[in-house]
Amino acid sequence: MLFDNFPDGQSILGGAPFNVAWNLQGFGMEPEFVSAIGDDDAGRRITERMQSWQMSTAGLQTNEHPTGEVQVEFQDGQPSYEIVPDRAFDFLKMPDFPVTSSGFALLYVGSLASRNAVSRDTIRQIIADSDLPRFVDINIRLPWFDKKWLHTLLHGAHWVKLSDEELSQLTDTPCKTADEIRAGVQRLSAEFGGEQFFVTCGSRGAYAVTGGELIVADAPTPNPMRDTVGAGDAFAATTIYGLLSGWDLQRTIRTATRFASRVCGLTGATSDDAALYQSVNDGLAT
Repeated sequence: MLFDNFPDGQSILGGAPFNVAWNLQGFGMEPEFVSAIGDDDAGRRITERMQSWQMSTAGLQTNEHPTGEVQVEFQDGQPSYEIVPDRAFDFLKMPDFPVTSSGFALLYVGSLASRNAVSRDTIRQIIADSDLPRFVDINIRLPWFDKKWLHTLLHGAHWVKLSDEELSQLTDTPCKTADEIRAGVQRLSAEFGGEQFFVTCGSRGAYAVTGGELIVADAPTPNPMRDTVGAGDAFAATTIYGLLSGWDLQRTIRTATRFASRVCGLTGATSDDAALYQSVNDGLAT
């Protein structure tokens, strides 16, 4: 977990797994977020923000490394990220509680959290010990990505979320049309694993792909449009919420694209506006 530092001087709490957990809390769920912070002002700010949002801090570890931070820049409206190395979340230890179906319904794993060998070994052990269905969120942030790690992440995974650009990068094939996305998913699944895939395509919407079956949802134009930071995380959180709420796939990805569009109207990836989350429960996309 980390702070996103924006060009205008704002520092906003973020990091893909944290953004997902924050959004799930906003939807009324009770995620247990496992990460690490430093014994510093940024870490204390994170703890305070989580407590103010009534998030559990049972999975939050503190170590001797500084709290994570990212420098965010924009080019042609698209964000780029400089993720500072050797931060607290790179040195994750096993949580003090079992990550099993005795206490939880789903295990979410973000790929970026495994960039360091220490956290990577911890995540590998959590996956091995857990009997939970697994949702894997692929976020390729070069140079912090190792394709070989996908075997561990995707093998046995129930759900996988990634962008069309990431799918293209991982399969070395174009992934713009519906047929190309279907073929790319089949290729990725055959090589690494994964049962059901959610592919985000920015302004073109998103797809849910299971085997050869494909469901599409259009994306509304954000109004206003601030930035796309956290849009994919908003999509992932809403998708998880829909899956755990028993929604059908069409409603799930339709609602997820619309909520992601709402987040594009914010600066940064998280909000403490309860009405934003209530809009999903009120039937944002029905």
